[in-house]
Amino acid sequence: MRRALTLLSLAALAVACERVEAPPPAPAADFLVAAGDSVFWIRSEADGIRVRGAPMALALVGGRIAELYVEDDDHSFYDAVYVGQRLFKRDLITGDSVQLFADTLMRLLARSYAAANPDEQPLAATEQGSETPRTIGSAEILVLDVMGPWVSYEYRTDVEIIGRPSAHGLRHGVLDLRTGVPSTLDALFGRTQARAIIADGQRQWREVRDSVLAASAELHDAGEIRAEFAQLAFDARSFGLVAIDRQPRVRFTLAQSGAPVAAPAQSLFPIAVDTPPWWEGVMGDYPEAQEAAALVWPRAEYSIVARPAEGPAPRLAFALRDAGGQEWRLGFVPAPVSRVMWLDDSLMAPGTREALVRAFDEASLYSDQTRVASRPRRAPRAVPTDFPVSHARDRTLDPRKGQQGAAARPAHHRRSRAAASQVDRARGALRTRVAAQHAGAS
Repeated sequence: MRRALTLLSLAALAVACERVEAPPPAPAADFLVAAGDSVFWIRSEADGIRVRGAPMALALVGGRIAELYVEDDDHSFYDAVYVGQRLFKRDLITGDSVQLFADTLMRLLARSYAAANPDEQPLAATEQGSETPRTIGSAEILVLDVMGPWVSYEYRTDVEIIGRPSAHGLRHGVLDLRTGVPSTLDALFGRTQARAIIADGQRQWREVRDSVLAASAELHDAGEIRAEFAQLAFDARSFGLVAIDRQPRVRFTLAQSGAPVAAPAQSLFPIAVDTPPWWEGVMGDYPEAQEAAALVWPRAEYSIVARPAEGPAPRLAFALRDAGGQEWRLGFVPAPVSRVMWLDDSLMAPGTREALVRAFDEASLYSDQTRVASRPRRAPRAVPTDFPVSHARDRTLDPRKGQQGAAARPAHHRRSRAAASQVDRARGALRTRVAAQHAGAS
């Protein structure tokens, strides 16, 4: 009997040793991550961790979440394509949309065309224009980044007419999402600091221009390079906001007007600024670089940690970490990550989560045709690689260090009709005709 009890005790002890203590639940967390051209909703609740992604551009202003999107504004005729765009902010709870910015050039060109061709009527939504129109005009609005209540954008225009020089324009800007009013450096940082920022930008532009022109003086195409730079100008209103090391920066982009060749955006080096009063409410959206090769967003009860992960495409592995250092894996998010939006119950408008569910459900139905406002550009002319300015793709230029950064991501787009594909088709046909004319002339 004693032997049996001993064996039973040993068996119970072995079972107890083999029993693995269940890990504690992850801290409760609820936030959005803006990464690449999508947004990810990460929730840690009592019943587990959920991660959901969708191709949307979202902004959080005053406790309300809004979707940012652009729509085509078509004013085309049978033999002339004029397609502008408009940028909207849609409140996820009410569904109401407010226009923030709109192209006006295509509308003006269409009016001029109508006056010069009174017998030609604008195309109806179901009508198709010529596959080889004589005139193609288009405007594009790209959302570059969102910083608190401000959105930085790019506005590009392209006009091509058979028998006339092409005209291309580009500039950047910042809009106040609360009012839709363009933001100035004075309004963001005060007049004194705005003057210093502008002076720094002007100095950078002079350095870039002078260094490029001097380097190209002995080249056979120096005249073409000078002509390209003649179409670039420093404009104090052409700037965007970026965050570096959890501090705001101002980055100027050279304005283009009437350029004969479409060129990528040429941005100067980000300029450091004194921390403005509004930054305190925005800073928590951006990570602290507390660890090597890791981004950390600290909170009172936990921290979010993002580390580079292996894979065919750049991505980050997200995790929750409590005060004791224990971590819970959340999943992977494409790199780069621009910011985090915290969904705090005490600060969010009622109905926010239900509205987010609807928005993510709707966004899952977006097709590749409707989700991104981007289209192929004309292949740029090759330039010597030792030039400070690269025409191969959009770059960030630092005239002092020669540093270059990646181009901004495109904005999300809801097509009102297949107008942009018409622009691409017509522009390709136009180029074919021009090439054939040149070949015949030679």
